[in-house]
Amino acid sequence: MDSVRDGDCVLFVWHSSQATDLVSRTIEDLRSRVGNSGEILLENVERISLAGHKESKFDVIASATLSPSCVIHTSPLLAEYVRILKPGGRLVLREPTCRVGDVTNMRSPEKMTSALKLNGYTNISEVRQVNLSEGEHEELRRAIAKAYLHEENSLMSVKVVEVQAKKPAFELGASQQLALSLVNKGGTQSKVDSNVAKVWTLSAADLNDDDVELLDSDELLDEDDLKRPDPESLRVACGTTTGGKKKACKNCTCGLAEELEEEESGKKKSKPAATSACGNCYLGDAFRCSSCPYLGMPAFKPGEQVKLTPRQLLGDV
Repeated sequence: MDSVRDGDCVLFVWHSSQATDLVSRTIEDLRSRVGNSGEILLENVERISLAGHKESKFDVIASATLSPSCVIHTSPLLAEYVRILKPGGRLVLREPTCRVGDVTNMRSPEKMTSALKLNGYTNISEVRQVNLSEGEHEELRRAIAKAYLHEENSLMSVKVVEVQAKKPAFELGASQQLALSLVNKGGTQSKVDSNVAKVWTLSAADLNDDDVELLDSDELLDEDDLKRPDPESLRVACGTTTGGKKKACKNCTCGLAEELEEEESGKKKSKPAATSACGNCYLGDAFRCSSCPYLGMPAFKPGEQVKLTPRQLLGDV
């Protein structure tokens, strides 16, 4: 492991499927690398969450770097690693991968890299495929089939990859105060109005809804607002007389244009005035009943032709 240096505190994580004599030789090799000032700790991956290691303790974590590398590094496991790594600490891991959808519980190298990013790692190296001998490949398939209940024949496309990543050079949850200059261009320091600061300050009492005084909506209306409007006041500009003659406005929609056409052609027909169950349809929504077909339409004068859309004729479904 080239990432281990003299004086490092290293956590070596192994899996129960790996041979104990190979683990022992690897530990001895790591001890020679870190020297007397360094420290090597050995941990089983299945008990890493129960070990209770202190935060920011290790310079390097080597996870499942021995054959067979059958450990799937889940998000909780990666989160635990980033917790116990020192700021700037290094993680080296090996993991079996496959094409998307080939084997259940396994992911592609791209998905593994994405999981590292989502758990806060930076400086993620390029994924490197680990070359395995035929015997190591067979041993890997047996270990995965036993750990994750897969058929060995379905694991032919599984490949082991290695990747390295770093914890950011700051502690999780760390904060730093920003240096804000309150000196204006004239060289004098601007003062902050204390009353302005109070406006943006919330206390526990401000969040108690029981103490908030609510206004009654009925109190917002006076007597003039409750009076029934005069129908004459609802008349629109269309229909005003010019020189004693009725004239429809441009793009007339109230029916006056059709009425004038009928008068000119001598085919004027008497039209009954609009009837209503409550007699208030023409006054507007404030005076209409709940089943009125004119709901949502503006007020109109009595006898005025009002067109309903097909949706209003059919009713809301």
